[in-house]
Amino acid sequence: MKTVQARLIALAVILGGASAAPPTLAWAQTAVSPAVNNWAELRAALASCWTVPADTESSQIAFRFGLNKTGGMRGPPLVTSRQLKGDQEARKRFEDAAFEALSRCFPMRITPAFGATLGESPIRLRLVNTPQTAAYQINNNITIFAPR
Repeated sequence: MKTVQARLIALAVILGGASAAPPTLAWAQTAVSPAVNNWAELRAALASCWTVPADTESSQIAFRFGLNKTGGMRGPPLVTSRQLKGDQEARKRFEDAAFEALSRCFPMRITPAFGATLGESPIRLRLVNTPQTAAYQINNNITIFAPR
């Protein structure tokens, strides 16, 4: 039950609704960061929002979602794949950390010019806790590897 409640709270924060979370949570990343103006800056901002839990090596999760021109999510993110490794608790920690990263990052401050691009492009985001490999990193296809 706690998992469902935590995800609902995270989703409410992502979508900009009310939640039990502190009101500054969703804006913590944007308050001190300059506005994102391109895909490379978006990847860097997403990487800064993700805290990789211990003992989750080889796990990965992929999302697809849209952003509006002001940097907010257009609806809830869709999990398109997950390969979660470890015991049940480790798998839960990894998936929860991925949703928390989205909650911390969005809404995100973006420039009007980049906002026009975002409004037309679905984002495909993979959060991966494997050794780094060549990844398809073109525009809206984003892979974030866990720091080593």
